[in-house]
Formats: sequence, C-alpha cells, structure tokens
Amino acid sequence: QNMIFSRYLFLALFIPASTLGSPEADLFHRHDQSAYLALRSSSVSSQNEAQNRQRRRRKFTRNKSYNEAKKRLPDDPRGCTLYGAPSSIPDSGLGMYTTVSPSNDEAIGLPEIGISLIDPSIGRALLANYPWSGEQLVGNTLEAKKTEGLIPSLGMLANSHLGLKSCKIDLGKGGSSIFKGFGGGQSRMHWGPIPWEVDEPGRGASSEYYNVYFQVTDAKKLKIPDGMSNGATEIFVDYGEEWFAWRERNGAFSGMIPFEKHFIRADAMIKRFVEENEYLILANILENERDQQRLEKSLQQKENQLLSPMKKDDLKALLNNKYQLLLDESTKEDPKIAYVLPPVDQIHNLIDVGLSTARYSVPNSLQSTSWLDAHGFCMDNMRMGRSTIPQAGMGAFAVRSMPEGSVVATTPVVTLYQDLLKVAKESKNRDVNDLQLLINYCFGHPNTTLLMFPYSSTIHFINHGATNTNDQAGNDSTSANAMLRWSHSEYHASELLEKSLQEMQELQKTGLMIDIVATRNISIGEEILIDYGNDWVEKWDEHLVHWEECSNDNVPSPSALMRLNNDQSSILRTRSEQNSMPYPSHVQTVCYFSKHHDYDDSEGILRWQFTTTTEMYPCSILARESFRNDQSQLDKSDTHLYMVHVIIDDSTDAYVVNVPRYGIFFAEKAYQSNQLLKCGFRRFISLADDMVPESWKKQ
Repeated sequence: QNMIFSRYLFLALFIPASTLGSPEADLFHRHDQSAYLALRSSSVSSQNEAQNRQRRRRKFTRNKSYNEAKKRLPDDPRGCTLYGAPSSIPDSGLGMYTTVSPSNDEAIGLPEIGISLIDPSIGRALLANYPWSGEQLVGNTLEAKKTEGLIPSLGMLANSHLGLKSCKIDLGKGGSSIFKGFGGGQSRMHWGPIPWEVDEPGRGASSEYYNVYFQVTDAKKLKIPDGMSNGATEIFVDYGEEWFAWRERNGAFSGMIPFEKHFIRADAMIKRFVEENEYLILANILENERDQQRLEKSLQQKENQLLSPMKKDDLKALLNNKYQLLLDESTKEDPKIAYVLPPVDQIHNLIDVGLSTARYSVPNSLQSTSWLDAHGFCMDNMRMGRSTIPQAGMGAFAVRSMPEGSVVATTPVVTLYQDLLKVAKESKNRDVNDLQLLINYCFGHPNTTLLMFPYSSTIHFINHGATNTNDQAGNDSTSANAMLRWSHSEYHASELLEKSLQEMQELQKTGLMIDIVATRNISIGEEILIDYGNDWVEKWDEHLVHWEECSNDNVPSPSALMRLNNDQSSILRTRSEQNSMPYPSHVQTVCYFSKHHDYDDSEGILRWQFTTTTEMYPCSILARESFRNDQSQLDKSDTHLYMVHVIIDDSTDAYVVNVPRYGIFFAEKAYQSNQLLKCGFRRFISLADDMVPESWKKQ
C-alpha cells in the first residue's frame, strides 16, 4: 500500500492517514455483577480456582433472551451491498464498493466503533498512517492533551479521490442532541447503554465511541448508471484537501495533486470543447455505422459540409491543433487543470463517462456485482446490535444465514508491536492505564510481541464465546460459532508469514488478511461469537480477582456525570456558587463554541451563536442571568443565559455571553475518563497457536 503517483491515476492511497485537524462495543465486559460479587465473597485458593472459574463462566453464559435475539434481524433480500475489493486506483491495495445509490445526507456503510488514542507515540510505524484527528470522534479532544482516533471500515479501508469524494464522517449536530451523546449521527454516550458503575469490572475495557457513521455529501458521485444493472461504485472518502496539500508541500508525492476545483474546471473546458468540436472527434473515431450516423448528424447541426471531403489525417491534425489550444489555455490558467485532461485520442472515452475527468482517471471505479463476488469479499454479513450476553454491550449479528464452513467476514489487518501501545510520557505522569485501549481490539499471542488490528466492518463487535460449551438449556447461545484463520483470499500476502519478528515490526505496508469462518450453521439474527483464547480468559479472571481493590480506590462514579447531563432542566451553578456547592471533582463544564463568533460591539466580548460544528472547549460559568420567557414549551432552564470563560488552548481563551443551557454540558476532566482508568482491563484477543509462525515468536 505504498503511495503511487502517476499521470492520471494520482490518488493511489490505500492508507487513509487522516491526521487532520475520525456502536459502542463493550467487547470485554463478560461477566454479570452477581458473578464477580460471588467471587469477592469466596476465598479463592489454588486448589479451587479452576472450579470457581468454571462456575463464573456458567454464570455469565446463561441467557434467556437467545431465542428472542434470533428474531431481531430479517433476511436481507438485496444480498451483499458492501464489498471490499481491489481499488480502482492501480497499486493502491483494497478499496470499498457499494451497490446502493444513497441520497445526500444519508448514512453509507455500517455504524462502526471509534477507538481513541491518548497522547499517541506511534512514531513512523505503519499504524501512524491511519488515525484521524481527535475532532473526528466527537468529544475526544476533551480526554487528553493530544488525541487521535481509529475508525475501521470506511475510516481505514476506503481510499480517497479528490475528484470523486462522496462521503465524510458524520459529526452530527450540536445543540439539542448533545445530551443524547456527543452529536446526532455519531453518538458518544458515556458508559454505553447501561452506565458503568464504580464496581463493574468492564469499566474502561471498551470504547465509548460508537455509531460512527459516514454521511453522503455528493450522491451523484455514488450513483450507479441507469444502464448498469447489478452494478456497484467505489466509495471515496473525504480526507480533507489539507491532507493532500501537506503531503504535496512535504514531497510525499512526486508530482502535482489536482484538487476538486481543478476537476470541475477541467470538466467545464472539456464540455465546451466537445460541444464545439464533436464533428471532429467523431470523424477521428469512425468505427461503425452508428459513428457515421452520429457524424452526419453533427455535421448537419454545424452546417459545415466542407469537412466531408477532408482526409482523416487532415481531420486528426485539425483536432490535435484545436486540443493543443485548449491545453495551452488550461496550463496558463492552472497547470493542475491541464494535468487532469486526457490525451486527445481519449476524448471519446471521456464522453462515455459523462465528461467527468475524475471518473475517467479511475474508470474501474464502476464494477459489476459479479466481478465483486469473484474478486472481493462481502462486508455486511453482520450488523451491530445489543449482545445476547448479559452486560456485554453490543454484539455482531448475522444478517443472512451462513452455513458451516462459510466465510462470515474477511478483514485486512495492520501489524504493530506491543511497545507502541504503551502510553506516552504525557500520560505516564498521571495516574492512568499503562496501555492504550486499542490493545483490546487487536489479535495477538502470548509468545510474540506482534499485534494485528483488524479494520473491516463490524469485526470489533464480535464477542467472546467459549469453545464446545453449552448453557444449561442445551443450546449454543454463548458458545463460539465462528473461528479465525488466515484468509484464503488471493490478496492475503501469505509470504509475510515467513518474515522474522523484526521484519514484521518494521513493515510499512499491509497485506495480511484474516477470515472469520462459521464453525456450524448460523441462522439469521444469531450473534457471532469467537473464542478469545485461554490466555484472554485467564487474564480476565485475574482482572476480576483484583478489581475490588481498584473499585474501592476512590474511583469517581460515572453515573454522577450521566445524572448531570440527563438533568437538562437544571440551573447551572456559577463558579462562585461552586465554592460552597461543588460539582463532582472529576467533571467539568464544557461549552459548544465556535471561534468564529461575532464580537459584542460594546465591550469586545463574544456573543454566543448556535453552531452545528463539533467545536467544544472546557469553560467555567461566571454569571447567570434570568429573563422572562412566555413560551410555555420551554422549561425553567431556558429562562437563563450564562456568561462563560472558554479555554481554547494554553494560550487562547474567550469570554462569551448569552450562552443557553443547551450550549453547556458536563464531561470528564482530562485524563479522568473510563478509557484511562488505571485498572481497566487490557488484553489482546489470542490467536490459535497454529496461526503464529515460529519466526514471529519471542526468542
């Protein structure tokens, strides 16, 4: 997936490294409360530990809602609508395709998880090419001094093309939706659907960023041509032009990078040229009777019969001369416009793609589903839903029936080594977890330091199920029904399995792929479960044993924050009032605020304005003013406006007046969130022993 640059195909980007300034999945909360409370009250000794462990597993695997859960998802009559397959940009690895032609503002793809990186220090490792800026996970910037986010599927697997970009991360809207999460389309609700309490061992073990959607911004670029039955189009994500501009300035690309405006201008020039010279273009490509008829019609319209007796060589020379004038004009205006124009002998192909210079640059971005079935893999066999495992949060459920031995999902993986996931110096100086939460979503093995992060769709919602165990009812509701294996895909770079551990750690491209395969028949609506391995289960059991000490160690209650945000009718206390009646020590007030607000004419103070941006900053409440409000539908909180002091960064602040209640909410202070909980569970999902080459193992 190295970046490729060529004359027309200049966006060969398999690695969407959107570091611009990107469903909850409680994957690791596996035991219900009674299980670990029972553990606390019993004395665990070496001789009865195995018995206690088995008892705890039986306890949390009992589930009466299994049969109901199977009815949740109807069969999808459309078949697969989301594919992973070779990108239309040559030498750029895989891309993503959709068979659906959505409308503007609609969601595209499936809801994904967002995984925050806190004060990341991943340097020049392969993983460094993938994170989005912290602002793309709404509220993430409040968690630490520096944050970034990983968003699988469209956030990592899809490519970008500045002339065909059609979607971006849905950041939601501020205002009325802020208390339902941190934005509308992309919610981040604290502690999942059930608030984590202080004594729950799953707290801090899974990401709280979920329902990360991508939103269609230009439906025309995703439209499948009417005459193309059973077709699909490649999805190109908007990384932002600055992503490309920065790389152009720093020599990352060996050439020019045309932006969207250059394609638009080139399209306009080509359209004008074709309208004025269609007769010449047709005369140069006469191949059949239909072309001859088009030429005669064009000549009649132009009333230019003098061309009829001209020789084809003369016609070609005339066309070349006219086109050279167009190239000269475009070069003078902006060399990047000329850069995207096709050679003169390819103009007829441009006509076939609707005079789109962007589409011409990647003609294979339109594909048939038969081609995708043969050369790609389906990415929507599963969808996110509430897990059937008690308190396990969200899970992955089958959208269609899958027989034993079939591939449930295929995913490429990014390789990294464990040292990269140690927290940076900024975080180490605080009482936080030593490891990034990302490790909980990686595949690994106790005998190697190599980790693999999967980035296909819905993979991260797959929960743990033990192998060959049934609950007391005798069904398979919480036993594994799928397994991992190295992919049988033709794009799986199996040669990497022969490399040494050091070579894998220094790898600067992806290539490994993993299949999730059904180990028995899976019904529609059934939850997909894999065995996380004995190592993971043992680490979880150890975590349960030591959790009581952590939960009693003055850990702030997360439900306090949720109560504050749910009480939207409350009148907020000013800074002076908080001296005698403080809010919990781990929370802060945060204001929605745009740095582009207007100044008050009298005193140079900013006036608050409603914003749909995701800009949010810590703020302190300086004063509160009440006013008469005759609108009966508004509650008492809407009869007050606030003056606040907003802290934008270490050197920038602002005083803002007329801030309404819905413009202020509560959040954890920096380094106080669940994700950073010092005793939060951390362990990778274990690969089977036979999947780990000897050359990868620690010596």
